Amino acid sequence: MTDKIRGSIGPDGPPWPVDLLADLHAGVLEPGRAAEVGARVAADPDARAVLAALDSVRADLGALREAPAPPMPEHFAARIDAALAEEARRAFATNTPPAGAPVIDLATARRKRGRMAAWGGGLLTAAAAAVAVAFVALPQDTPGTGVAAPSPTVSDGGTNAEPPLSVGRENIGESVNDVVDAEDYGPLGDRAGLDRCLDANAIDPASAQVVGVRPVTLDGKSGVMAIMLGEKAAQFRVLVVTPDCSALYNGLIN
Repeated sequence: MTDKIRGSIGPDGPPWPVDLLADLHAGVLEPGRAAEVGARVAADPDARAVLAALDSVRADLGALREAPAPPMPEHFAARIDAALAEEARRAFATNTPPAGAPVIDLATARRKRGRMAAWGGGLLTAAAAAVAVAFVALPQDTPGTGVAAPSPTVSDGGTNAEPPLSVGRENIGESVNDVVDAEDYGPLGDRAGLDRCLDANAIDPASAQVVGVRPVTLDGKSGVMAIMLGEKAAQFRVLVVTPDCSALYNGLIN
């Protein structure tokens, strides 16, 4: 409350402190004090004017409580609608697999295949052919030592090719992450060469969802590993073939 004073005479009224008049109007004074002040205020026109103004304020506030709420401005409503729509979209979005789980979304795999096919076909074919020539020409083992010879490093543009991935039949499942997303056809040359080997091993090239291909050595034998999506979640079809499409490994892993 304010400490303004209304009225004309006396320390306790008149003139009347506005705080005192407001307390009287609100009914918070003790009964004896309220009766004393009320009797004296009734004889003061200025004090009665203050009480009348307080009555008017109370009436106006009561009318506002009963009045209908004004409509929300359109720009605020639009922002709220947009926020609610975004929240609903997030709530019903498809959950992605946890990090590290060996599950690959089918749509993601298809997009990866599309990106692979869109890469420079001519350059990749030339590079793969050069790698194939070097792969066939170089011996796999150094005579008299039993140690594998260095992997071929021929590639178009002078860039060194990755060496074949060394895997064993007993741990072939551990190599999946190293082959997924790779697109190195090695001695097969290109996707057409891989498709020929798929067909030779009773796998339909048109429906095979290839998610990675890379040269490997399986138990010391050189070949190319192709990873395909299986029919179940977290299942992969693994095919390892030699350059003439003979299968070194053909099976499902989970």
